[in-house]
Amino acid sequence: MRARLGDFYWLHTPRQFVKACKDVKMYADGYIAQALSDSKTGPNQTRPDTQQNLAFIMDLFDELKDPEKVRDQLINVLLAGRDTTACLMTWAVRLLVRHPHALKRLQAEIAEVVGDQVYMSRAHIRKMTYLQHVLDETLRLYPSVPINLRFAKKATVMPRGGGPDGNAPVHIRKGMSLTYSPYHMHRRKDLWGNDALEFKPERWADPGLTEAKWIKWGYLPFNGGPRVCLGKDMALMEASYGLARVIQAFPNLALPPGTKMEPPGTEKQALTLVLASGDGCKVIK
Repeated sequence: MRARLGDFYWLHTPRQFVKACKDVKMYADGYIAQALSDSKTGPNQTRPDTQQNLAFIMDLFDELKDPEKVRDQLINVLLAGRDTTACLMTWAVRLLVRHPHALKRLQAEIAEVVGDQVYMSRAHIRKMTYLQHVLDETLRLYPSVPINLRFAKKATVMPRGGGPDGNAPVHIRKGMSLTYSPYHMHRRKDLWGNDALEFKPERWADPGLTEAKWIKWGYLPFNGGPRVCLGKDMALMEASYGLARVIQAFPNLALPPGTKMEPPGTEKQALTLVLASGDGCKVIK
């Protein structure tokens, strides 16, 4: 609701929202206080082993010098780096158990690259091209952040998007907010073809798609340009390793008997900061 209100977000401030914000801040403040009490070392000094888990906080403090700013950065990393990757993995598993042929192909690729080996290096992950295709296709259908916005730094004109047919120019004022939806753009049949609503990881093996001029701005799970997601590589590596290990550890993943098979996009969804499955991800192992 607050996001929908835009500049008037302050009109909707329920008590539970205020309490939730306070709880999150107190949670982060506890770790910051622990880090500061344990060490006063500088950025170039070796930190004791007991402080390694808090090293990131200390590095932030060395740079920012302000506990409140450190807290804001920690919360930003927590929200952006946890829920988004968790949703990506949830949707990926949900799609794979509904498409057994894709699951079997991914299992075969993982077995070929690492066998039963638990440890997987970055080099191993890079060899798993079908795994990357699965994640790319999952993010196409279910981008973790399905709606986003930007503010115009200067006045400009968009060549089309206005008028009854959407083909007239649109004047953009300086400071105007522009909302866009990767969720809808990723499902456009004029870009992705008549099978745009289908889960097809193999589409990413087509150079005609991956080398198309429009793909840079037609596929935006992490946005693009100078404001591209800073955690993109880390998120993809975490999701790649996590999904590969789940597939390894549970080779018999399947849908529970009697589960309704909804086409992608028709299932129950939940939208908060991220796009989550409204029914979770129920499987049998």
